[in-house]
Amino acid sequence: MNHLAPLSHISVLIMRAETQAKEMAAAVRSSGGIPIEIPLLQIEPSAMQLARPLQKYDWIIFTSTNGVRFFLEGIGMGNIPSAVKLAAVGEKTKRELEAYGYQVHFMPEKFVAEVFAREFLSFVQPGARVLFPKGNIARDILPNELRANHILLDEIVVYETRRNEAAKELLMEVLRSEQADVLTFTSPSTVVHFAALLEETNWREWTKRCTIACIGPVTERAALAYFPSVLVPDTYTIDGLLRRLEKHFANGIQ
Repeated sequence: MNHLAPLSHISVLIMRAETQAKEMAAAVRSSGGIPIEIPLLQIEPSAMQLARPLQKYDWIIFTSTNGVRFFLEGIGMGNIPSAVKLAAVGEKTKRELEAYGYQVHFMPEKFVAEVFAREFLSFVQPGARVLFPKGNIARDILPNELRANHILLDEIVVYETRRNEAAKELLMEVLRSEQADVLTFTSPSTVVHFAALLEETNWREWTKRCTIACIGPVTERAALAYFPSVLVPDTYTIDGLLRRLEKHFANGIQ
């Protein structure tokens, strides 16, 4: 009888920002895997300037834990007026808001912008005033959809994501020496920065034996521009991603 942990002896490359990688590395270890942390992204706060006082908004939308953290650090903890309702794009973002003592009034069934926009519009009236704290490379799908449905949306960049050039040599060494069994991508920007850092190297040959895993369909689309196939979980969370990998390797696929 096999009593090995689900990801026993499987090395998983984690390339998300350093502030987020530790939690994912711990989850990989709990499944018996071997995490390799090489942060390809650097996340820094942006100077914030609100277009109007917070009490003038009906809703604030958060699409990431980074958005929550940097926004709250910018305005000061506990300074969101109680009359303003909060929306979170996923379970992890919801938990982050709750950890700061806030109630989340809306979360979509699936954690992608397209579903969020469709379901959120049934909760608000045309003309509602909404604030969207975001990163500098956030997609335009959600703002465009809300504005097309007569939502008065203000966007504010609260953090910036940049490529970590210092990661290049270590990333090359790990891939060239075939240390990683799995490459995980948790955002389209991670995919883009991965390819940019390894431009003019033989990275496609180095990664032929690797399993490629993406957290959701948007990241999947970005990854399929570079890899022939990827794994995607049904639930677009780190836990969902690891459960998908466990199932993959439990089926004897190495």
